[in-house]
Amino acid sequence: MIATILIYDYLRKLTENVSFTYRERSTGHGIDKDDIDKNVDLLIIVDSSSSEVSNVNTLAEDMDVVILDHHNVAKTDKKLNAILVNPNQEGCKYKNKYISGSGVVFRFIELLDYNYKKVRINNYLDLVATSLLSDQMRMDSMENRYFVKKGLSNICNVGLLALINATKNSNKELNASIMNYSIIPILNTTTRNNEMHKAFRILREEDYFKAKKMAEWLVKENEERKEKVKHLFEEYESIMQDEAFVLVTKNDAKKNYNGLVAQKFASEYMKPSLILKDDGESYQGSYRSYNNFDLQTFLRECPYVEYAEGHSPAGGCKITHENWDKFKKYINENIDRELFKPTIHYDLSLNEEDITTNLVEDVMKFDLIYGNGSPQITVKIDDIFIHERGLFPKDREKHVKLKSDKLEIMKFNDPIYAEEVGEFDVVSIIGTLNINEWNKKKTIQLFVNDYKLI
Repeated sequence: MIATILIYDYLRKLTENVSFTYRERSTGHGIDKDDIDKNVDLLIIVDSSSSEVSNVNTLAEDMDVVILDHHNVAKTDKKLNAILVNPNQEGCKYKNKYISGSGVVFRFIELLDYNYKKVRINNYLDLVATSLLSDQMRMDSMENRYFVKKGLSNICNVGLLALINATKNSNKELNASIMNYSIIPILNTTTRNNEMHKAFRILREEDYFKAKKMAEWLVKENEERKEKVKHLFEEYESIMQDEAFVLVTKNDAKKNYNGLVAQKFASEYMKPSLILKDDGESYQGSYRSYNNFDLQTFLRECPYVEYAEGHSPAGGCKITHENWDKFKKYINENIDRELFKPTIHYDLSLNEEDITTNLVEDVMKFDLIYGNGSPQITVKIDDIFIHERGLFPKDREKHVKLKSDKLEIMKFNDPIYAEEVGEFDVVSIIGTLNINEWNKKKTIQLFVNDYKLI
């Protein structure tokens, strides 16, 4: 979606003789040759189709084809009759293999604009940053981190500004967490609902007040989406097959929501998850990985999987009825469940006496761009002397708060957490640091991942 907006917006500055088309999520990814007018002279396909040799070659009989993509390229003996720009194709020396489709388009536009000089190219980086975070591209890639840092520091897109305001984030320092949890899910909801035109409309809108009205409506639709995912998870949990992976098969599995529900299962059960629709002959749907396991490669190497497309942690796959029991046996025999055993890694080891507001603020600077491959900075703090334990807020009492000399220590949505910890206890805690500022007073907070009594 964002890749399409980028290339279309730029080309419109060069010529009016340009248009775009797209496919809704329910109709599948990739290119459909029947959607393309044969009178087109040049077809630019973005963020897909590197491996669609047959369809692309058919189109190439009537027009020139350029593919700007980042997906893994399936091996084939057939020649692709198109210009393929993809850092993941064999022999490509571009170092960043984790760039998003929009990132590839941005680099392409950047090269074009050396000649045409039509735009301030960095004004597109807010959309590139959004795409990198939305696609969960690895943030231990320095290029990706640069794009996100620069993009979030200068929001130029009117639609993004409206969404930031509608989600009450306009007075905050914009970071990856706000984008991942507040903005991107709203845009993704339009695709889940087969209403991608709404995302195109708001991200191409130039009138802020029109964009503001759209944003308020999209926020409401996103809240409805959250409830939908919650209900589907509860429904599917009653029929799930708890193998080496979580497996759910259903004849009316909601295609547009399979990925979201699979992600929730992977997080809850701490192992890969497949949510598949039963069409009578095969199971097709979404997969989500866990703990950085290369699920796509595993599925591609399994002899009972018809295909596994997308990315290593997230994508789609197909398994026939005939091979289903063989597939389950294969994963149970070839997966070491220790791979998914919960582990906590930390970056810094400190004592409570080391903690200062300045230190925490320095640590938080690294958290502006956390994401896949680059989590928030996690600290282990020893010798924390606990003064009190309580629950908050008063009307619901669903979160735990521990207090020490320098820290407010929080655990959310688990009121019985650390019941053994009380006044005068000393603990070591692994978690993430934060500064809460209220009435010009700064409080150091520690969000708990795990603890140990000393």
